[in-house]
Amino acid sequence: MIVSIIRRLAILGTAVSCALVVAAPAHAATPLPTPGTPVATAVTTTSVSFSWTPSAGPVADYTIQTIDMVGRPWRVLATTSGTAYTHANLNPDSVYEYRVIANPVAGSDHTASNPTPLLWVRTRPLPDSVAPTTPGVPRAFPVSTTWATLTFGFSTDNNRVDAYWAQRQVDGVWTDWSTNNITTVYLRDLTPGTTYTVAVVAVDANGNRSPRSDPLTFTARALEPAPTCRVQLQTFGQQYQIGVTIENMTEATIVENWTVTFTFPAGQTIMYSFSATVTRDGTVGTATPRSYIARIGPGGTGSFGFLANNTTGSPSPSGFTLNTSTGTHPCPIT
Repeated sequence: MIVSIIRRLAILGTAVSCALVVAAPAHAATPLPTPGTPVATAVTTTSVSFSWTPSAGPVADYTIQTIDMVGRPWRVLATTSGTAYTHANLNPDSVYEYRVIANPVAGSDHTASNPTPLLWVRTRPLPDSVAPTTPGVPRAFPVSTTWATLTFGFSTDNNRVDAYWAQRQVDGVWTDWSTNNITTVYLRDLTPGTTYTVAVVAVDANGNRSPRSDPLTFTARALEPAPTCRVQLQTFGQQYQIGVTIENMTEATIVENWTVTFTFPAGQTIMYSFSATVTRDGTVGTATPRSYIARIGPGGTGSFGFLANNTTGSPSPSGFTLNTSTGTHPCPIT
């Protein structure tokens, strides 16, 4: 509401007209609530159907955006007054992403909603009966008390390898255990000290399975009563490199706020370090871990190291000791 007040003023005998305008406070428009995350309801080789829960408030319609090729930006696909849509004429076995924005009724004092979280969909592949080739022999490393990382050579397919399954043999029977879409599979919930026999199978987009890889037998690490520590020392003329590995193969101990101390002969200087900060107090060196390895839970490991310059005739660093809240532990040099 605008109120105009006109007053007549006389200044030095001259009549001057002045208008004072007072405007009502401005109101900020309110964004519409975000619609529900789109959910795929039907997927074929050439189409994707999806729906979403409506936005509350004065909604006029919905804008559907898509990314239909990796690396491209979002583009407007369609506008609809409903809460469902079918995207047709697509390519088989291809990835499409979708999100929805609610648009307000004109004059409703609302703005468009934020985009929904995205819906990621891959269209179905064309029929195919050719199985992938046999994956490479698996290797288990590292192996802890309750987990292991399995790596292996890749498989090939006339279309696309969709996933790999690590299988476990129990009483002579192979069963699926853990899966991933890369040539690394993580095995969890191992029993400490237990021996496992595993193999890998590749699966294509149509579910065709490769022949099983050659098997691998490995043993989960046994439980230890306390954390352990070891040091690797390599010399290069007047330089040497230190690598320290801390292993916590205990059942329940948490190693945190730890340091490693050692005898650091005078005249030797650090060139660079990784995963820890190394300081000196006289001939005592102290390595303090970076935040990402400062806490080592049961079954976990942490490692750090440094490269240093030596002086002629000076001894190598020695006496490495792991210091934790539960005690100190020697770190033998290998």
